[in-house]
Amino acid sequence: LERQAKLEIQRKLEMQAELERQAELERQAEVEREREIERQREIEWLQQEEERKNRKRRKQKQRERGLKKDEKKPKERQVLENEWRSLQKDRTKGRKRRVSMEQGSCHPFDTGPLPKRRKGGEVMLANILEKIVDTLRKETDISYLFLKPVTKKEAPDYLDVVKYPMDLSTIKEKVRKMIYKSREEFRRDVWQIAENAHIYNDHRNPGIPPVADQLLYFCDIILEDRYEELTEAELAVEAVDNDPAYTAKIANPASERRRITRNH
Repeated sequence: LERQAKLEIQRKLEMQAELERQAELERQAEVEREREIERQREIEWLQQEEERKNRKRRKQKQRERGLKKDEKKPKERQVLENEWRSLQKDRTKGRKRRVSMEQGSCHPFDTGPLPKRRKGGEVMLANILEKIVDTLRKETDISYLFLKPVTKKEAPDYLDVVKYPMDLSTIKEKVRKMIYKSREEFRRDVWQIAENAHIYNDHRNPGIPPVADQLLYFCDIILEDRYEELTEAELAVEAVDNDPAYTAKIANPASERRRITRNH
């Protein structure tokens, strides 16, 4: 009986030791899994950083190249760039041009109707930006929370916390009204959506800000993909804004016509 009792005690000790070894192995495996997850997160972060740097380098190279690839560009864009170069030259003669306008003289090209191609700059930019907004809205996985303004029913204190509310429907309305004059103004409003998500939800709903960051990241990708089209449209818009004679016609077309008739 004593021998059997000793054997039973020895078996129990062995079983306990085996259980402890298994528990230790499981703890080690769990620690190894956590380390692997951390390594994967670090690798993903490094890849994202590298991708972001590469994207900045590509943008910088595209800006440095600028207008050097004239042979590969469409004729319509070539015309716009030639007009832009001529406007740059006119800036050096701005004083003489202003003096001549004050004295009543008028550039010969100003006597006719406004060229339709110049009016197309803002329309072209608005069409591109509207397509971008529609693309963002279709990505419902990242845009469903930001399609419409936040109501008081959804968040009674939202307007007390967020001073500059913004959403995709408001952005689309601004696009249709041709309020945006550049892609930077458009991206600033998309950034405002992400910023508002962080301001209001960082401590309330931590899952919402990362979705807003994904929306902004996706917007940056689309803007980069449409870099050439947006540059062309912005050149057209800026060409109109920097032409004082054209601006005068837009501001007061009746007086401009009377002045031209009187001078001729």
